[in-house]
Amino acid sequence: MNGELSRWEKVLGSAIRRVVPFQRHWRVITDAGDWICKTVRHLRHVEWWLCTERELRQRGFKAMPTVRFDGHMWMFSSFLQGRTVSYRSPRDALSTARLLASFHRAGQGLFTPSLSMPSYTLVERVDQRLTSFASLLKMSARIPGETAALVRDHGAYFYRQGQEARQRLALLPFRELVHWHRGRRFLAHRDLASHNVIVDSHNRPWLIDFETADYDCQVGDVWQFLTRMLSEQEWDLQLGREAIRTYESIRPLSSVERHILTELLAIPNEFYRESLGVIQQKKGYHAKKSLPYLGRIVRAIPKWQAFLGEIRRTAW
Repeated sequence: MNGELSRWEKVLGSAIRRVVPFQRHWRVITDAGDWICKTVRHLRHVEWWLCTERELRQRGFKAMPTVRFDGHMWMFSSFLQGRTVSYRSPRDALSTARLLASFHRAGQGLFTPSLSMPSYTLVERVDQRLTSFASLLKMSARIPGETAALVRDHGAYFYRQGQEARQRLALLPFRELVHWHRGRRFLAHRDLASHNVIVDSHNRPWLIDFETADYDCQVGDVWQFLTRMLSEQEWDLQLGREAIRTYESIRPLSSVERHILTELLAIPNEFYRESLGVIQQKKGYHAKKSLPYLGRIVRAIPKWQAFLGEIRRTAW
């Protein structure tokens, strides 16, 4: 361990005082500040991200941790003291919309080459989620537990809604937009869970955890953020519009992007994600926490449909 710490000190440029467990990783306490240390899963992605992060900073986006890499198996991110945002808070939701727009604006047309490794684009991720939920729906009769019971009671409806939205997306230049963004190196975060946005003591938001970041359709990030936030806000139309206005004050959406975003919001992705996560026992998913959330999603169906009807009628 002493040899490992010596290598870490060279990477961080400071003496290490303590190393303590921190959320399945390590918190490394040094004379010059604290770092979160993670094991590298994909070496090429880390090398790519180091170049991408440098370019983002040169373009003015700095609301993300500083990163260091030992060139082998350990990645270090500067520790941010603060709290995770709450998508139940309108103030947090709007600050996240502003942060995401700034990240997207800086991350357009980057010079860093694309990753030379397989990567699911937004089209593939949408299709995979639908396919996975269809399989879960077929198996739900044989699965015990309250989550499977919710899927049996409401899954057919939610699956049909997703299928119909995907069919409408096929009539739009969805696939072409995704390929255009990827080909022109538009950066997407691709994991806009609330725990990946930190608010510091000065109420400044920071974007963290770029392990899934890649060149992809940026509308996918907006969809992911909005569907999670609006599920918590029971599809508050005024807040949804305000979030889009806040985002577009920095990074405007084209009319095509708006149409595609509307149809993406018609896919009940949060019901799919949570039920799949619990039943497949994915890391971070627990029935005790997810069941109340799934119940709120079911109860909010009329508000969700009213929201979709209004934004289709007025084009946002």
